[in-house]
Amino acid sequence: MTQTRRQRIVDFISDEEWNFEDLRHELGVTVNILEEDLHHIERSVRGSGKRLHVRPATCLGCGFDFTKKALHPPGRCPQCRDRRIEGPWMKITA
Repeated sequence: MTQTRRQRIVDFISDEEWNFEDLRHELGVTVNILEEDLHHIERSVRGSGKRLHVRPATCLGCGFDFTKKALHPPGRCPQCRDRRIEGPWMKITA
């Protein structure tokens, strides 16, 4: 029996922390599809006593740490305007 895309995402982020873009490329989906899947997963894992932990993005140019826990990476840094943004990272925790 093959897994659904959302089941694969849960397997990936239950084992280790994943960067949004790395996860998106691994699955071959768009930003919108992955974000929709993550919102669904966030609600569904709550029922089993777990939660989707999101570590915010960081600017590689100036080191600015984003405080908003958005599921997708921001376009550019509000401090230095650099586009080299890493993260956010997701993991399912107990």
